Amino acid sequence: QSSLRRLSSSSSRVFQGLKGYKTDISALEPNPLLELQKSSALRGIADGEGYRLSGAPWAFSLAELDDKRSFPVVRTIGFQRISEAGLDWLTRRKSQAVKPVALCYTAGVYPPPPGESCEQWRAEGSLVELPVAEALKTAPMGSFAQILAVGRISANSIDRLEMNDRERFLEELAKVKVELESGKVDTNELESSVRFVRLVPDRIELLVSGNIWERFEWTRDHTEGKWSTGVQLLPY
Repeated sequence: QSSLRRLSSSSSRVFQGLKGYKTDISALEPNPLLELQKSSALRGIADGEGYRLSGAPWAFSLAELDDKRSFPVVRTIGFQRISEAGLDWLTRRKSQAVKPVALCYTAGVYPPPPGESCEQWRAEGSLVELPVAEALKTAPMGSFAQILAVGRISANSIDRLEMNDRERFLEELAKVKVELESGKVDTNELESSVRFVRLVPDRIELLVSGNIWERFEWTRDHTEGKWSTGVQLLPY
């Protein structure tokens, strides 16, 4: 119950606007996840531990295989945290299956203003599930509430369902928000409706704007879990 209440009181770390950032390609972190964490914190998106600041725009494109289609499905999702262990986010639970995924994330704008950098990050690997309660400190109230309301309306169907009664959905959404704010949502309902996952990457790639695209690649050793030394690649 106390964890649920923290969802509505996470405004102590509030987004204050994007900050300009210039990537120093001569001093990249040995662990690319920590390099991305550092970049995100200095851009004003995350705190020093890699948790998303409340209200910060931190969206990426995720591609994953779908059981019902012969091609990958692409979605836009928001990071909740980036740490040396991986990249975390939440979504509606549609499956228990753990599948390989790939993501692409752009930080900054292109072309960047003078003295700043635009970065593009790419990562591939496998997902591991995390307890949903761990997402409560940073997850947007709106995301949690809409996921739970959809779960109730659809009886947690994994299909994409038509919005047959918009007013009914809005009423259920308002009810869920009140329950979340008062800590009255059952933990079992959270776990059955929400999926909180971490991408543990096997490979990460970084492109940094400049006179050319400065392109670096890291791979992870599966046996020891250590990252290789970053290798600079040709731009294309």
